[in-house]
Formats: sequence, C-alpha cells, structure tokens
Amino acid sequence: MIKDNNILLPEWLAYHYTVLPLRRLIVGVDPLSHTDPKPILNAYGSIGMNISVWTNDSYWVDGREAHEKKDFQITNETDHEALRYRYKYRQKVFYKSCLQHLHDEMRTWTLLVDTDEYLAFNYYDEQEGPPTWCKKNVTCAKDYLKSIEDGTHLRTKLDRSPAATVAEHIDKHVDEQFDKVDKPCIIFGRYLFVSKDSSSSSGREIQRGVDPDFNATLFHTLRYRHRSSLSSFQLGKPIVDVSRYDGRDLNNIHRPLGGMCTGWNAYVHNAAMSFRVHHYIGSWETFRQPGFDARGKDMFDKRNNVRDLVVDNTTPRYSPIGDSTWLTQFAKLVGKEKALELTQKMRIREELEMDEMITEMGKGAQLHDWDKLNKKPGK
Repeated sequence: MIKDNNILLPEWLAYHYTVLPLRRLIVGVDPLSHTDPKPILNAYGSIGMNISVWTNDSYWVDGREAHEKKDFQITNETDHEALRYRYKYRQKVFYKSCLQHLHDEMRTWTLLVDTDEYLAFNYYDEQEGPPTWCKKNVTCAKDYLKSIEDGTHLRTKLDRSPAATVAEHIDKHVDEQFDKVDKPCIIFGRYLFVSKDSSSSSGREIQRGVDPDFNATLFHTLRYRHRSSLSSFQLGKPIVDVSRYDGRDLNNIHRPLGGMCTGWNAYVHNAAMSFRVHHYIGSWETFRQPGFDARGKDMFDKRNNVRDLVVDNTTPRYSPIGDSTWLTQFAKLVGKEKALELTQKMRIREELEMDEMITEMGKGAQLHDWDKLNKKPGK
C-alpha cells in the first residue's frame, strides 16, 4: 500500500530488485493519493519487473462496520478513529487479496513491507552485544558467541559476496525456518534508522564504494546509519510462502497468518534470524506529504528522538566487507546510465514535483484537507 511515496519508490525498487531479487510486485494505491506512481513503476517494468497496480479500492471486500464499507463517505463529521480503523482495514483487505492473487499465480516467498522498509542480510556485528533471549545469562551469551566464532550459527552461513541474494540463500536450505512445513510465515525483526548525519556517515565515508556520478546522500540506505539497538526492536514484518496460503482473513499485518507464523508474537529475537528489516525515517523532504498530512513535522521530530542510537556497521554495503554497495551491484545488472535514470534522476524529479505541489496547495489547502479528512474528536 502506498500514498504519495513517489520520492521513495526509485530507491526501494532498485534495492529490492538487486537484493531479493524482486521481479513480481503488487502495489495498492491509496485512493487519497495526490500522486501517481505508474510512470515510475512502468519504468521498472522495462528492466523485467512484472508489476500490477491496484487502484480505486478494486480489491475491496465489505466488512460489518460502517468504515469497512467501500462506499463509506468521509465528511467533516468523520472522526479520527474511524479514519484510522478504515486505513487498517484497507491494509488487511489489500494484503489478503494480494496473497491470494500470488497464491493463484503459484508464487512462493513474498515479502510484506512498506516503501520506507528494506530487507537486509542480518550479518553479525561484533558491537551488537548478546542475544535478547540471553538477558544477563553470561553462559548463554558465551555459547552464542562461540557458535558465531566456530561458524555453526546460521548467521555465519550468509553469503558476503556482492552478488548474493535473499532467494539464493533460501534455496541453499541452511536456514531451517524456510523449510518448516507448518510455518509458511516468518517474522523478521524491524529496526528504526533515524535521520541523523554525522562525521561517520557523511561526505567521503558514505560515498565510499559508490560511483562518483551517484550522490550517496540521495539514497537513504547509503546516507543513514544510525539506528536503534538490536534489543530495541519494533513490531516485525513478515515474509510469507503464498503457495501455502489458505485464504484466511488477516487480523494483524505484522503477523498475518497467526499461529502459522514463527514465534509467539510480532516481536523477534533478531540474533536467531538470517534477515532483518531496516525502517528508515528518511529526510524531511521524503517524509512530508502534500495536502492532508496526518504525521507532519512534529511526528518527524518525535520519531527521530531515539535514545541509545548505534551506528550500523553492516550497512550500507551490500557486502559488509570491501567497498561494494547494493547500488554498485544494481548498476552492474542494468547498466550505469539506466541505473542513474531509475534511481537518482527519478528521485530528483519526484522531489521537485513534490515541492511544487506542496507550494501550490499552500497552508490553506492543508488546513482544508485536515478539516475534511481527519477531524479529531472535540475539534
């Protein structure tokens, strides 16, 4: 599901084209979007991606509540809670339709993430500390470290070459979670990357390993390295083997298949996983939205107010050793000029268009949208 995310799309598509490698994608466009993602998605179709775009709630299935009806009318009397519940219901209906559609196409592992989230190899970092399940158990922590050092832990089986992909790793069958017959849904830990530049993540450092014709500051996965601790996780995000999807309703997008997902809830012990999800707040230019913006600058600042930040030493390199990045690999796959057009140049154009749109709408339009689309109780 996307809403006015055109600035984010080029990097997200290029990254996952390289790292997964993503070749089949279904996009649901929020009917309140001011922008059209189709030109961007069509451009990625030219490099072999099969992309379906679902608009106007074409996948909608009516529920019992008023806000779960397709013909639900938003007026000045519509309260904040109804809109929030409608948004969550739309997500669940979209994901269910998406999983069923890909099941019918006889697809397999399908990642369910947003356009500000990136699936990353969970390479071991010496600075990450003991696993969350060990807590203060020194013996537990030592045993885990020993499994890393002697190469028996599944994280040591991750390919560190620039050309490694998620699909290839799954096919090697070194992570038994992908082979469990009764668990076609795996939850990955999700970690927040804040919008912080520093001496360790600016200038020549973030440009290292990147062709000089690419500006690394225009790529969130290259620019931002400060994240929450691996012990301070968000609700996880799933990957689902849709070939085993049974058509059930989805009650929680973080744990869509309930007991058929790994673990007991949507919080994950990262140290036991081959992959994790990186969630980028990004720059203010990419965070803001035209017209009605339920988040705004206050939310941007609040999300960035994270304590106990650490520098992620496994990013932004596609391979944590040497000077290779995922962007370098993408350019090898599609050619440098094509890569420039599909990422940096496209992002710059979209940002300029967003600037013009927000300027044209002006403050009055945003206030009007707020009154019309998201009137809070008591206002």
